[in-house]
Amino acid sequence: MTARAAASSPAPVGPAQGAPTRFRTPVPVHDVIERRRILDDLRDSEPGRLVVVHAPAGYGKTTLAVQWLSELQARGATVTWLGLHRDDNDPHWFLTHLVGAVRRVLPAATESIDDLVDLLEQNADDTQNYTLSALLDLIAGHERRFVLAFDDWHLVDDDAVHRALLHLLDLAPPNLSIVLTSRRRPRLPLSRLRVSRQLTEIDADVLRFDLEESREFLVELNGLRLDGDDVARLSIGTDGWVAALQLVSLSLRDSADPAELIDGFSGRHRSIGDYLTENVLDALPTEILDVLLATSVCDRLCGGLAGVLAGRADGQAVLEELESRNLFLRPLDNERDWFRYHHLFLDHLRRRLDRDHPGRAATLHARASQWFTDHELVPEAVTHALAGGDVVRATDLVEANAMAMVEHSRMASLLGLLGRLPPTAADDRPALLMAVAWANCLLQRSEAAQSSLDRLRPALRRDESYEERCSEADVVQACIDVYGDRTDRAEELVRRSLDRPDSYRPWVVGVAANIQSFCDIHAMRFVRARERQRWALPVHARTTGPFAAVYGRCFAGIAALSQLDTVGAEEHLRGAVLLARESAGRRSHAAQLAGALLGELHYLRGQLDEAERLLEACSELGAESGVVDFMIASYALQARIKAGRGAAGEAATLLTEGNRVADRLGLPRLHSALGAERIAQLLGRGRIREARRVAQDLPDGSSAPGGIGTRIDQIRSSSLASVYSAEQDHDRAVGLLEALVHEARGHGQARTTLELSVQLVGVQERAGRSLAAERTLSAVLSRALRAGVTQVVRDGGPQVRSVLDRLVAHAREGTARESLPSADELTAVFAVPSHEEDQHATALTGRENEILRMLDIGHSNQQLASALGVTVNTVKWYLKNIYGKLGAANRTQAVSVARRTGLLG
Repeated sequence: MTARAAASSPAPVGPAQGAPTRFRTPVPVHDVIERRRILDDLRDSEPGRLVVVHAPAGYGKTTLAVQWLSELQARGATVTWLGLHRDDNDPHWFLTHLVGAVRRVLPAATESIDDLVDLLEQNADDTQNYTLSALLDLIAGHERRFVLAFDDWHLVDDDAVHRALLHLLDLAPPNLSIVLTSRRRPRLPLSRLRVSRQLTEIDADVLRFDLEESREFLVELNGLRLDGDDVARLSIGTDGWVAALQLVSLSLRDSADPAELIDGFSGRHRSIGDYLTENVLDALPTEILDVLLATSVCDRLCGGLAGVLAGRADGQAVLEELESRNLFLRPLDNERDWFRYHHLFLDHLRRRLDRDHPGRAATLHARASQWFTDHELVPEAVTHALAGGDVVRATDLVEANAMAMVEHSRMASLLGLLGRLPPTAADDRPALLMAVAWANCLLQRSEAAQSSLDRLRPALRRDESYEERCSEADVVQACIDVYGDRTDRAEELVRRSLDRPDSYRPWVVGVAANIQSFCDIHAMRFVRARERQRWALPVHARTTGPFAAVYGRCFAGIAALSQLDTVGAEEHLRGAVLLARESAGRRSHAAQLAGALLGELHYLRGQLDEAERLLEACSELGAESGVVDFMIASYALQARIKAGRGAAGEAATLLTEGNRVADRLGLPRLHSALGAERIAQLLGRGRIREARRVAQDLPDGSSAPGGIGTRIDQIRSSSLASVYSAEQDHDRAVGLLEALVHEARGHGQARTTLELSVQLVGVQERAGRSLAAERTLSAVLSRALRAGVTQVVRDGGPQVRSVLDRLVAHAREGTARESLPSADELTAVFAVPSHEEDQHATALTGRENEILRMLDIGHSNQQLASALGVTVNTVKWYLKNIYGKLGAANRTQAVSVARRTGLLG
């Protein structure tokens, strides 16, 4: 078993793991006719992107869809089915079910799709468009036509889910088409699709049986002895309504006087379905009718479930008998394990159950809930408990699974289940409120998390585990604070959990240890931060989910990097990335956040391509997750790389997005880091006045207490020093930086000391203080080379390069200080790593160069295909070759490499 499987195996069932029937195309049955008339039209017209089949219940929408899909499969198409339920009005559940449907037919993409499922759980608010785009990419890479069918779309009213479908339609690759069935015309821009000939619409008028189809159904299929006039009267009387004709066939089969029955209704009868159903049901044996009513409370049935509901040991045999009697029961799989009733028939059975047996439905829902609980299908168990009016049981079920769902990073599913309960259901349940607080906290919904904690505190006073839960609530509060970059009370809040670790669950102690490490890092206690994580390793090992362990390794890596222990930092950060990918998925937020920090390490080592790849991966989902240190890497550092590669627009966008996040979340340290990066870029372009304005607006340390405030002051002062130097106020700039270097050295901030010292070298050189600049650089070069962080020196710019060149000359002349590295080592500081030069060595073909130029001006894959007269898949083949030759992971990197190496002129 993989680490990921081992970590996730005990987790409660979420939406993707429920009964698989929603993903199964209904099996064609023997008592329907082939809709040749409509199928011929579909073949002749060759439908475009969307086929919509809409009509009231009983018109054969699903039957037609299944027949059309079967034909497409016979032609080689890949077909997947999603039967929609009311729970699909939750965008998270809809997307998870959609991903599950695609997963069933793309086994080669299982790992990528599993990553999307994990991602949806861990970052529910931000991933809709990303998930849909990722699915479309997988479908586009599929060699065959791909058909996605949504059954019962009328059950979905949620605007966000409608937007998701529009996203699929708007960005669908050429090989994707969608089939949709609904009881009403869907709220979609159908006219726009029709104008572009991308829509085929089939309504009730088209679906009605004509006279010949009525004759084929009644006489040939059902063997009724009817003459032409009888068929015509029934066809007119039912108005070609398929369900009514099916009910007629059942009634006539056992009728002593068919003519009288035919005369007994007309098309004017508004309740023809109920009328004929009564004739069918009243003729059934009592035990069969009882089974029908008992099993009507479930949308889907299997033998075991039917047996529990009907109180019989032969549930599977009963279902097979109902099917053989043509009682509107349809198999959902070829094995005939799962069945469902026709909607129209099911609605009537439920009304009759309530009419004839008041109160029995609640008992049946309770049985269904227990059956689903026994089979670990928690969402279905909750649904039936609520349908039976048993809010207490539903809440018990959610509460029993809540914390395990949190620890397995299934926060979104937990909140989805909670959303089904009445708003006050959790008020007197400390365990459930605690889990909800954790879920909201870890999804960084700080207001919702705080609200849950505020509701929890009064309930704790009545809880027998008062002290333990109070300590856990304090850890949640500290976690909320740390996400908000506040450490003033966090250490005190986690102290009890760390002082008595055996009294609390490993999850609580592990998170508390991480919070303490964060506080130590920002109090410049880097050794203590790393020691705390060594202490926490066995705690993390006993925690059921990967979340705490990944964060712990990240914090140990941050502390090591602050000390310029790059070997230790790499060990921690690579371990964090590996654990996150194996346990939570390659695309999980945990993996991407850890990857951002690893990208920062690659940057410091001058490995810019790998750094950019990791940082871009974090930005794909939005980088506003995790603590501020992750965000600084994702926004500010990535912007520096983009700017250095000539992509000023992309750099500006990253800084703007980052500031928007800092404003929304109230994060002054993020504001400071982004402002400092913007100032550096402005000064690099000679825009000194604008840089001064930005510097004056930077927050100061009073906006945050403790070490975080100190760091904010350091960023502000170093940025002001750069502005002073650009304004020729050299004495002020040098004095400010010398004080900052002294302070950072006193705090043990090895990395910050190096960065400030390199900045001081540039200011001293600009001020004409050449000897001082040489002394300052000489003092830190050995440390930079030993740690391998040569990019810090390169970031010093041309002034630092001039000083380094003089030191190289001194080394070659034998006049350098003894502690100075060799001339060759010094020369290597500004050398581009060899792998960065070699990545574009393989020559591009003429066509590849043409495509590269189109990429540079922003052409999409579809635009490239049109311009070149090839398919989109051919374009993707070319892009793959270009990326491989340039050592790029995507089009942005390819253009950056091409600009840097002169391929674009």
